[in-house]
Amino acid sequence: MSAGNVALVEAAVDAYNRRDVPRLCELMTEDADLQPPVSWLTGHAYRGHQGIAGWLRDLDESFSFAQITPLELTDLGDRVLAITRFDVEGHESRVSFPSELGLVLGIDGGRISSWIGFMSHAEARASATGERTIQ
Repeated sequence: MSAGNVALVEAAVDAYNRRDVPRLCELMTEDADLQPPVSWLTGHAYRGHQGIAGWLRDLDESFSFAQITPLELTDLGDRVLAITRFDVEGHESRVSFPSELGLVLGIDGGRISSWIGFMSHAEARASATGERTIQ
């Protein structure tokens, strides 16, 4: 296990919250696979450094505010399980909506190679550990 992997994810979440595309590009591989939870509904994921910019642009078009707060980060060697809270606010309504967000981030060569989001902590844990969830 490497404290570096957890620090890498902390830096990426910070860059995400600041919408810092250049910093995210430094922290992620050129072909990073980005699948926020909405990807499960739309079938649209993002890939690579161009995908990072598109992902954050789409996020800002959807919400007036969107922040990730890490609650627990677990280094699993080649990936990090991030149990987080996701707070969003609508443009028109200004209604704030907090929710669970689980992330499984693949690590390759000291950079993030995948960012897979889940709408529940249990689903993220199951994906990260290879366990099945009971529905």
